[in-house]
Amino acid sequence: MPTPDRTKLKRITDLYAPYPLRLVIDDSVNHQLKGNTIALGSQAPYRYLEHYHPEGYQLMLEGLLYHELARARYTDFACLNTLYQNAKDSLRDMNQAGRAFLDHTITYAKLRQQTHTYVLSINLPLVVHALEEGALDNAMGIAYPETWTALMNARQTMTHHTLSHPPKTPFLMDQIIAEIMLIATYGYRYSLKAAITQLPLYLPDAFEAIRQLAIRGRLLAQSTPERVTIAKQILTLCTPVLQETVKEILDTILNGSKIAGATSSLFDQMSSEIAISFQAGEPTQVKPEKAPTKYALDLSQEELSHLEAMEDQDEKKLAHERFAEIHRREQKKEKEKQQAFRKQTEEADIEKQILLMPLSRTTPTADGQLAKAHLPESIARSNRLARLFKREQMYASKSQTKHHLAYGRTLDTPNLYRANLDGHVFKKHKEGQKKDLCVYILVDNSESMSGQKIINTMKGCYELARVMQTLKIPFAISAHKALGSNQVQLTRIIEFQESSRRYLLDRIFTMHPSGGTHEDIALEYVLKELANYKRKRKGFVFVLSDGDTHGVKHIHELCAYYHQHHQIDVIGIGIQTAPLITQTYPNGLFIEDIQTLPEELMKLLRQISI
Repeated sequence: MPTPDRTKLKRITDLYAPYPLRLVIDDSVNHQLKGNTIALGSQAPYRYLEHYHPEGYQLMLEGLLYHELARARYTDFACLNTLYQNAKDSLRDMNQAGRAFLDHTITYAKLRQQTHTYVLSINLPLVVHALEEGALDNAMGIAYPETWTALMNARQTMTHHTLSHPPKTPFLMDQIIAEIMLIATYGYRYSLKAAITQLPLYLPDAFEAIRQLAIRGRLLAQSTPERVTIAKQILTLCTPVLQETVKEILDTILNGSKIAGATSSLFDQMSSEIAISFQAGEPTQVKPEKAPTKYALDLSQEELSHLEAMEDQDEKKLAHERFAEIHRREQKKEKEKQQAFRKQTEEADIEKQILLMPLSRTTPTADGQLAKAHLPESIARSNRLARLFKREQMYASKSQTKHHLAYGRTLDTPNLYRANLDGHVFKKHKEGQKKDLCVYILVDNSESMSGQKIINTMKGCYELARVMQTLKIPFAISAHKALGSNQVQLTRIIEFQESSRRYLLDRIFTMHPSGGTHEDIALEYVLKELANYKRKRKGFVFVLSDGDTHGVKHIHELCAYYHQHHQIDVIGIGIQTAPLITQTYPNGLFIEDIQTLPEELMKLLRQISI
């Protein structure tokens, strides 16, 4: 887990803890309060869901933490501890009574009474546990509304996990209690209705009353003892099923079996979880606070039914709030990331990593001579590209109005008569803008560009430069290669102030590939230089490369930053090199046939909007 996220969780603990609590973040799947320590496992969210959005994972962790903080604030552990010990004692007494009955030392009536007490004692902690879990979420959300989305995100995720992993138990009473626990914790909402099947089937007359008691325990009860009382009332409504369970246990004893071996019961399956949440065996001196409630404590049955219906309707709203919160966090983190990158970029002393070299050669290399041999073809392509480019600039500078539209925001007044004909009474107007441009051409001169790659690259560079001269767009050309692990040699081929001189284009054919590639360093320097030069112009950087370089992630970040803050677009062009260029640059163009360069480049420029 990243350090900032850990720091935020510890800050939450300090802010919402009712008394000094220590947060321990480990690699486990647990989330529990034990004494004055909250143990929060970094893998805890994966107990309930296999995959998370990064911000969804953090939201889930926060929800689990808020819940444990609510437990520390509102739970009466002394009361819960007593319940748990009573259940364990009842299991022991039940086994003793079973043996005593088989030894003929107690009567059947006494055994039946003990069995009834046992069934109540082991199911009471389960219902109380469920009511307590739901009440803690509600109380924390009322006291601190900013925690509600995280709490309900965690509760929905845990509830859906329970629905997809129902407890495996053969006993009807356990199945009934499991459904009651779902309702008591989350409410009888839409997503639960298909899963709640045993309650309406076996307790049809008590079903609505149980739901209303669950609402009282979760939303109205202000203390743990009140929730215990409500849990007892719920179990009283389950008497028909409870009596059947008592009969099953008595039949088991009559057949000579023991109760202690029934590890498949719901209480046995959840015993360790309940022991932890009830702080079994842990003395506590902290007096719990009263849980706040938004409703009157004496709501009528009609009002409780209305409250249940409102919760059912709000479930979709809760899901929307969860996704909206994740989206908001994602945007916030992205903004923080951009701000950090902006600060890092503006403060970076990139000049220390650049070795500026003047052009030392004046005659074409062997590869340059091969490229120059096709000069007539290059001139023809550059003329075609210049015409396309100029036409696109003229088209972009003209204002346009589209009439007779069926939908729009602006009424087309002269055509209002069409309202009764076809309703096409709207227009759309686009104001033309003439953009002054300036261009930087950066050429990869590393060893990977040897052979036919550098020949085609020099052709493309010449054609682009000639177009800029034809259209009187200021431009500069530099070639780069790596020197060691973090330094780049940048050779100046043509400067901005001399870009109008046609004869200087012959310098392009002096390139000779060698060395490695750190294109991100060279690109950062070039972008910074262009940003300082262009003033109010629209800027373009054409990178002629094969895309085989380090720092691809940094290149993407640079492209996004300079597009947003400096109105400079970067276009990577690979002419018969490799399709890798389209992965290295967000606006990457792989040209298999140099003859198609004008049309392919213009297609991309239209998308970017020159």
